[in-house]
Amino acid sequence: MLTIHVHSGSREDLAPLFSEADDSEREIASYRELGEVLVAVDDGEIVGHVQIVEAAELGRFELKSLAVREERRSQGIGTSLVQAALAYCCEQGARSVSVATAAASTDALKFYQRQGFRIQRVVRDFYVPSRGYQPFLVNGIPLLDEVILDLAL
Repeated sequence: MLTIHVHSGSREDLAPLFSEADDSEREIASYRELGEVLVAVDDGEIVGHVQIVEAAELGRFELKSLAVREERRSQGIGTSLVQAALAYCCEQGARSVSVATAAASTDALKFYQRQGFRIQRVVRDFYVPSRGYQPFLVNGIPLLDEVILDLAL
């Protein structure tokens, strides 16, 4: 049975999930220790995580990292993690939650919009070598731009 709770162990234990969610080790190192991380556990094994970081603006939170192990995708785990994260944010007094993903990641864009998030803005040329990203294609689309989505609570 799947359970979701706040991770109390080392975040190093979650390194494969952080790497699944972000291709830049430099970027991961800049935020890995921030905020809270909720983990999805099934049969004693961590199968996914979501990182929640409070933004500088009062009442605003960000889902900074979300990943589900590849062999466990399309089983509702990501949706359960997002719903648990939104509930956590509400408990903390959040008024809105944002999330960022690659414009080329059409599956992620569809996923977040199904969760109620709406596109807020695009950050052009976010995924560049100076941030630790190497050029490659996602779904046949060059990895270049970041899409910021948000959800009012």
